[in-house]
Amino acid sequence: MTKFSAAVAAVALLPARAAALSMGASSLRVAETAMQKMLRATSDGLVAPLKVDQKLLVCNAYPSDSPITALLNGQDLLGGGGAKGAIAFKECRYVQSAVQRQDRLDFDLRDAEVQGTFEVGDLPSGDAVLLLVLEKRADSPMLSFQSFAFPSAANRAEAQVAVINTFGSAPRLQMQDHVVAVPAEGKPAQRRSEELNFNRVYSIEQGSYETSILEAAANATKPAPQVVNLAKGTNYVLLRTQSGDAGESLLVFPETPLSAPAAPSSSMGAWFSAVVHKLFGAKV
Repeated sequence: MTKFSAAVAAVALLPARAAALSMGASSLRVAETAMQKMLRATSDGLVAPLKVDQKLLVCNAYPSDSPITALLNGQDLLGGGGAKGAIAFKECRYVQSAVQRQDRLDFDLRDAEVQGTFEVGDLPSGDAVLLLVLEKRADSPMLSFQSFAFPSAANRAEAQVAVINTFGSAPRLQMQDHVVAVPAEGKPAQRRSEELNFNRVYSIEQGSYETSILEAAANATKPAPQVVNLAKGTNYVLLRTQSGDAGESLLVFPETPLSAPAAPSSSMGAWFSAVVHKLFGAKV
């Protein structure tokens, strides 16, 4: 059974002069700040908890023809029958139900004797996307989990991208500008390129990028480069999974078509950054 486990970057939340405080005082100040953010004054002077927007996104990376069904505290999590009532392999889906601390999520391969349970632990205090990835254990047919939380990308100038590996050892992912048009002078446009580590969340400029997995898994066919379109203010998942008996693939969710690929920025400076709010990650 796996639990969400939250980690707070306390130093990043404190003013510079507060860094000289004792550990006890710093912890108290962080706790007070967090409590203030969770409360609001009502029109009649009473104090009420702030409502937060936390969305649960479930991705199925378990290689099987059998889809996965889910229960939340014993009740159907996905809703509806047929295809709506189960999540297929290489499918990601936002679920309507909100989760709370100590909730129990039970997953089951519909046509196989494979089950797994995930227990929700401490959750972020603000708006967030809660990403839960279901995968196959390396040494058995049992279900395993990867879990991440990152702030909602709404109203942000960049896209937020979770780069997740569920197949073999974690390789690196190369991202570079996708350029279609050739300049009139015939010189190829300069393209920015970066190698990203898997199992991280990144903030990346809006645009079109060519993605390539740099190291294929043992005895696996390396997938061809793939163009990914990223829109600002959107959360994405790039999920490396098994594909067939001897291959691997990169799932992109959601797929965002753009009217035309964005031109590379004239600046070759920082066009992406790691999101420090990687709060979850415990896996069994």
